[in-house]
Amino acid sequence: MDRRLIHALASAVLCAVPLAAQNSGIALTTGADGGVEFAYDPRMVPPTGLTVEAWITYDDTTIPTGLNYWPTIARQNISPNQESWNFRVDAATTGNRALKFAVRTATNALYGATYIFQPAEFANWTHVAGTYDGTTIRVIVNGVQVASFIPPVVSEIQDNGGILRLGNGDPAAPGNEVWNGSIDEVRIWPMARTPGEIAASMNQELQGMPGSLLVLPLNGNYTSEDLSLTGVPFGAVGFVAGEPNILPITPIAFVIGQGSSTCARVPELLAGSVASVGNLDFTLWCVRGPTPPNSPVGAIFAAGGYTAGLPPVLGITLNIDPNLLIVSALQSPATDAIGNANFVLSIPNQPTLVGASWVFQWVFLDPVCGALDLTASNGLLIAIQ
Repeated sequence: MDRRLIHALASAVLCAVPLAAQNSGIALTTGADGGVEFAYDPRMVPPTGLTVEAWITYDDTTIPTGLNYWPTIARQNISPNQESWNFRVDAATTGNRALKFAVRTATNALYGATYIFQPAEFANWTHVAGTYDGTTIRVIVNGVQVASFIPPVVSEIQDNGGILRLGNGDPAAPGNEVWNGSIDEVRIWPMARTPGEIAASMNQELQGMPGSLLVLPLNGNYTSEDLSLTGVPFGAVGFVAGEPNILPITPIAFVIGQGSSTCARVPELLAGSVASVGNLDFTLWCVRGPTPPNSPVGAIFAAGGYTAGLPPVLGITLNIDPNLLIVSALQSPATDAIGNANFVLSIPNQPTLVGASWVFQWVFLDPVCGALDLTASNGLLIAIQ
């Protein structure tokens, strides 16, 4: 594909008129059992870190006391003591205002970061996120980190399978883990996004974002944005008006080709937010890369286009055209502790950049999973909008 076709694709997307968001969410009440359940999908427990985010309201004035209550935004695996992660308020027996994001490590221990919030702080729509990068758990509110915790082990999240529940948690005491407010625009990313990335996209309803991202818009139905999953509601749950300031956006981003690896773990390149003018936190990510013991160095390449059907070079599929290479950057170590690489590409607030486009690909020195000691990601075409 040459530059003219890339720009044609970019122009087609730029000229498209997005559909108006329905701006709905779900509402629940602690004590009245209800929620939404989704069948297991690998995107719910990525091995490369995690970001769980949502818009929420929470009424801390009507939480029952006397018994243990754990109002839950989302929980992966609802079997007692088997969750891979959960995001909830630890109200306990006294109505504590403690927002906690917890993950289960490979040692089967559950660790969490807790934010003590103020009375009525979440009475209006508020964006909350929990992240884990293999070393640190963080809680982020409205794009600002407010709490963190470092577990004693470096580990991927333990994948215990099971269903994903929104608005509820452990069913052992029905009603006691039901959320007490509203939930909108739940997203699960396969990496620990930065506060800046979260802030850049929290007011956007992402449509067609490439990569292993799971988006649950809750816009009048329980179907994921990519139509691959449909949740099943139960009990006392219904739709209400959602966060009013979310605007739909379709990124100009296309996956090019496939990654190269002899192992099941194939590097995947994706963007952590939309490449828009003024997004100084725009970051390219490569997840499922080789971990540092297996790869001392990696490199990201940017080209002005790609050509389909190029023969492999040193065992890897070329998803960029080397004749159009613009720039490359080496990274050592190649990835973080659990195999992620990232590259910040700050986009200044210059309208003349709209429509500029590049194709990116990551390559790693990888004697374990590389046919000729190299593995590579898919390609990703990005245009600024």
